[in-house]
Amino acid sequence: MCGIAGFVQFKPGIPLKPNVLKDMAEAIKHRGPDDDGFYQKGPVGLCMTRLAIIDVAHGAQPISNENGTIWTVFNGEIYNHVQLREELQKAGHHFKTQSDTEVIVHAYEEYGEAFISRLRGMFAIALWDQLFQKLIIVRDHIGVKPLYYTTQDGHLIFGSEIKALLAVPSVNAAKKVDVKQILTLMTLQYVPTPDTLFKGVRKLPAANYLICQQGKLQVKPYWKLPLESKVIPGKKYTKNDENMWVEELRMRFLSSVKEQLIADVPVGAFLSGGMDSSLVVSAMTRQANRRIKTYSVGFENEHDFNELKYSQKVAQWLKSDHRELMVNAEMLNGLIPKLVKFQDDPVIDPAVLPSFLVSLFARQEVKVVLTGEGADELFGGYHRYSFDRFHNHIQAIPDWIKGLVPYLASNMRDPYHQAWKALNKETLVHRHLAWSRLCLEETLQGLAGDKLLYEMENSKIEETLEKIFDEAAPHKFDNLNLMLYMDLKTWLPDDLLNKVDRTSMAASLEARVPYLDHRLVEFAYSLPSSVKLRGGVGKFILKKAAVKYIPREIINRQKKGFAVPLGPWFKKELKPLLLDILGSDSFKKRGYFDQNKVNEVIHDHMTGKQDHHLLLYGLLLVELWHRQFVD
Repeated sequence: MCGIAGFVQFKPGIPLKPNVLKDMAEAIKHRGPDDDGFYQKGPVGLCMTRLAIIDVAHGAQPISNENGTIWTVFNGEIYNHVQLREELQKAGHHFKTQSDTEVIVHAYEEYGEAFISRLRGMFAIALWDQLFQKLIIVRDHIGVKPLYYTTQDGHLIFGSEIKALLAVPSVNAAKKVDVKQILTLMTLQYVPTPDTLFKGVRKLPAANYLICQQGKLQVKPYWKLPLESKVIPGKKYTKNDENMWVEELRMRFLSSVKEQLIADVPVGAFLSGGMDSSLVVSAMTRQANRRIKTYSVGFENEHDFNELKYSQKVAQWLKSDHRELMVNAEMLNGLIPKLVKFQDDPVIDPAVLPSFLVSLFARQEVKVVLTGEGADELFGGYHRYSFDRFHNHIQAIPDWIKGLVPYLASNMRDPYHQAWKALNKETLVHRHLAWSRLCLEETLQGLAGDKLLYEMENSKIEETLEKIFDEAAPHKFDNLNLMLYMDLKTWLPDDLLNKVDRTSMAASLEARVPYLDHRLVEFAYSLPSSVKLRGGVGKFILKKAAVKYIPREIINRQKKGFAVPLGPWFKKELKPLLLDILGSDSFKKRGYFDQNKVNEVIHDHMTGKQDHHLLLYGLLLVELWHRQFVD
């Protein structure tokens, strides 16, 4: 695992100074404190910071082919690198290390750009072909590893984090906030690919690569979900079919976990006590045939938010070597401003805070952890997937009865108010947007200052979502699989995986996500909706597969997200921080929010009229982000 960065001059412009690469590497040193490496020749510069996982002694980067005409830097893991190495050796290639990085170089020599489709893993890659004066940057199938880029003064500049780009003086001097994306962030809780909060700084989409050659930039896809399905539309399947899919799911999942256990350093796991992470730890225990180090996080004096009793039960069942970290408000008081520096592409997700702390906790003993992210998005685990089934029933309610609901809904609390709003939207795009909102549309509209009001009048966030739905048209998905597809393309890479990468890499810890092996993703999307969501039960087929490995009590307990007690803490321990930031002159002068309305939101939260902790955290994050990266 590493951080990578670099540049290539593809048009006439002001040459970058020699120290730029060192500054770029220093900006992302937390991603790889073990080593760094640099290559600069002619128009190109590559650098990396290394967290040594595979071939610790000899896997330094950048790495080249035998005659030094192809160079690469790489962030991530190639899980099938051993098989690829054997193929390439048979084809006559010679290796000087056992690292997966060197496999990339020789695979490109052998297969050209088609080498990307042969990779299994999580990765961000930059490869320079000196003979053809071509730079290729690549992002993995699902978007587990980040990769950003921009153009400035005739240069393509890229990096694992935006901080690496801002380390280039010309990029830093030209940076501008994209106010439209401030609105998007305050609506969706994240900024969808390819945009960021900086104008001109873009995320390379998952499953895509960018070629820079002969003065041109071109972004190309290398992978899409196959159109094939396990079930032909309209055809009934049998119980035997279902049992066969359960066994195939088990086989594919165990295979993914086995591959992701490969490392030359200690490997552990995050264990929340939910089904997804418990199944990961169970599979690790079976494959490794040893006790797995597991790590959980809880909250002091906050019984309603703690799930430690479940993680303890699983740890006892699986005999893992278990550790627990207790978090209190005092820890977060100093952490919230500090952690913003790692969130140059921020998400409004308070789980970032304990996730970072438990990453630091685990890093004391291991360099790699496996996590349970991705299961909900593949197999329909969120409540909104189940709730959306009632849309047609809501539409059938007579209009005169619906007319009474606004009077009743005014007293509804979220998420029920939000659910009612969503289910009344006619199109799936608008329902998805309603389900995804940070807060109710009218709440944000009331909060908006002049800058955001302008964007609200002139921007249509749903257009981004509509493009993704249009992209899914050839698959002929039903509503559930369309919702899952939308989350695969937005929420998963831009929020959840963004959070996992930033919090783990800020602690110099590698986090792997076995549910998101792209072959397992393909399998999940080939299944009919009825084996994912059945009778209101989400992840139905995954639960059937899990029965063999973890207690039914864990499988069948009610789903509870990773909630952080910011609500009560904002009323007490974190209140001074909140009032200081949201009452500051700098916050008022931004022009994003109406201060009187902000004060009303704070008052309503403090008095218990409405729980606005997520909205308040969003306001806090926007201000702290500006102080860190703009002021």
